[in-house]
Amino acid sequence: MADATPPPATRPDPQILARLERLPMARPQYGILLAGGLGHLFQALDIVIIGFMLPYLKAEFALSNGEIGLIGGAAPIGMIVGAVLAGLFGDRFGRKSVMLYALLLFCAASVSIAFADGLSFVIVARIVAGLGAGAEAAIVSPYISEFATGRNRGRLVSGVTFFFSLGNVVAALLGSFVVPLDNGWRITSILCGLPVLVLLWWRRSLPESPRWLLSRGRVTEADAVVTRLEERVVAATGRPLPAVPVAAVVPPTPQVSTSPLEVWRNGLARVTTATWISSFVFLFAFFGFFTWMPSLFLEIGVAPGLASLYSFLLFVAQPIGYLAALAVSDRFERRTLLVTFFSVATVASVALALIPRDSVALLFIGMALSICITCISGIFFPYSSEVYPTAVRATGAGLVSTAGNVGALAAPVAIGFAFGTVGFGGVFVAMAVLLAVGALVIRTLGPRVTGKTLEQVFADEAKEAKADPADTAVPALPDAVDPVPAPVTEKGTA
Repeated sequence: MADATPPPATRPDPQILARLERLPMARPQYGILLAGGLGHLFQALDIVIIGFMLPYLKAEFALSNGEIGLIGGAAPIGMIVGAVLAGLFGDRFGRKSVMLYALLLFCAASVSIAFADGLSFVIVARIVAGLGAGAEAAIVSPYISEFATGRNRGRLVSGVTFFFSLGNVVAALLGSFVVPLDNGWRITSILCGLPVLVLLWWRRSLPESPRWLLSRGRVTEADAVVTRLEERVVAATGRPLPAVPVAAVVPPTPQVSTSPLEVWRNGLARVTTATWISSFVFLFAFFGFFTWMPSLFLEIGVAPGLASLYSFLLFVAQPIGYLAALAVSDRFERRTLLVTFFSVATVASVALALIPRDSVALLFIGMALSICITCISGIFFPYSSEVYPTAVRATGAGLVSTAGNVGALAAPVAIGFAFGTVGFGGVFVAMAVLLAVGALVIRTLGPRVTGKTLEQVFADEAKEAKADPADTAVPALPDAVDPVPAPVTEKGTA
């Protein structure tokens, strides 16, 4: 890594940004999407596959239930740390470098588990794998969003999250057919790690984010990246590019982050409050719901065979939610969509708390909640990567991811204790309250983003913070106008 010294505040070259914003979606952007999406697939695979491996690890090393719990909790701890480091390093050293090192860590740790000789080895390997997976999850969305335009950014970044559900499917297949074999958990560890080497080689050819290069004052390199992208888009589409629009002044970007406190400055306090709380809430709901529902069905008296079917259908509903998010994320304002899906999920949680336990409606309401939660996932990740300016985007997204990982880590434990105290209905009433809080903070503190360039999003946030006397963390940046043509008309704005 290099170039760690923060440069002074810079003005992104409006001509380069305007050229980037005019590009239509074509094979080059889809290639970047696929490279990022496969990283999410391997992350999901790592999270889910350990659940299939734990019984075999327990038998292999004669572990207690407490020791098995340590293995299960090792990766999430690594993910929390990895997300923070990915954000800070991504803003200082570049998005591409962090993506490559994160994959390398993940690959090495996954393969090494195949050679584990005891509990300590497995725990260390799982923490390192979590570091790589957490860093990967935190850096991919900012990277991809910086190649997207105001017209397609939601669709492009939402597409990455769809790969997460595919990772769940791959994990289920390996867990069902490979892990049960003799030394199957060791074979599976290798199968989970080695394909990452192919992706690692592919990613070496990916360009660095031109927006990040501009934030570092490396205008010539940013120009070269955009020029190459233009050439590839023309070759892929066979059509000339539209004329470069007249660019206007853009706001100066803050100095490259050297501290997590940067996300509370320059008028970003409102954004950070909204994204941290909503990230915690939705990942608490996501992991709490999908971790506990198979067991909760049994606890409330659903027959074992029917409970297995219900649980399977809840997971089948996940891709529906991701596809729905993909379809609507650029058609309507993303803030409005988040508020809507948080609100519908709130209603579904209350309905689950009240519905008779022997009613088939239990399944359909559960599937509706599954779809809403995955819709939130598909829209929230693009949202959290576009509400921060380029110079602190990776730091901001990394800390948002960390807040969510804390929720994911707390959910299974909290719900386990809550079920024993307040029962099935109480668990879902509490979840409804949390989801309602998520809707409220996004609606009151979250900015509008759909159809805007990344630069315009921050300019509008700074202007709003400047007009709000309650936001006094640091004086907001000067007013500025959009460096590209006016954004597309937004629908359904909140």
